[in-house]
Amino acid sequence: MAEIDDLREALAETRVELERVKIRATTTLSGSEFLTLIMLAPLVAAFIILGIIIVWKTTSNPSAVAPHLDIILVAFAIIATPTTAGLAAITARFANEKRKGDED
Repeated sequence: MAEIDDLREALAETRVELERVKIRATTTLSGSEFLTLIMLAPLVAAFIILGIIIVWKTTSNPSAVAPHLDIILVAFAIIATPTTAGLAAITARFANEKRKGDED
């Protein structure tokens, strides 16, 4: 009879631990985080597309692009700053959420 009670207790503890693991493994987004991702997505897409176009045009026709390359790279730098800042903010939020989950 004691063995059955021990097994039931171990099963109950295992269930509790399983619930804790499920909670730690779940990532949820708040409304502001979701909106941040939605607003940042076009900026990241523009950054990537502009980079691809710069490389493509420069390698395919360097003589036509070379006189304007400084202006093109300034535009790329202008887009790079908010893109990097936004991605850093999102990464920091996820890192803070991970740290909070590890402490619990």
